[in-house]
Amino acid sequence: MSDSKDKTMRPRHSLFRRTSEGIPEIDPASSQRDRAPKRQRIKATFYLEPDDVLAIDQMQSEEFRTTGKKPERSELVSQAIQAYLNSRKGS
Repeated sequence: MSDSKDKTMRPRHSLFRRTSEGIPEIDPASSQRDRAPKRQRIKATFYLEPDDVLAIDQMQSEEFRTTGKKPERSELVSQAIQAYLNSRKGS
C-alpha cells in the first residue's frame, strides 16, 4: 500500500520561504527609489465652511486633469497655507 502512495504523491515546492531569501517579485530598492521622501505630518482637525471644502475638491480635480495624479487634500491645504505665508512676507 505504501508503494501506491509513493507513486501518486509528487514532490511539492515549499509554500514558505526563508526570510533571508527575500521575495524575487519585489525589489525593495526600486520601490524606494521611485518614492519621494515623505515629510513628517501631524494630524489636525479643522472645521471648514462648505464652500471651502468645495474649493479644495475643485483644486484636487483641476490638478488631476492637469497631471493625471490626484493630490491629497492635506497637500493642497499645506500648499495654500505656504502660499498665504509667502504672500504675507512680501507685504
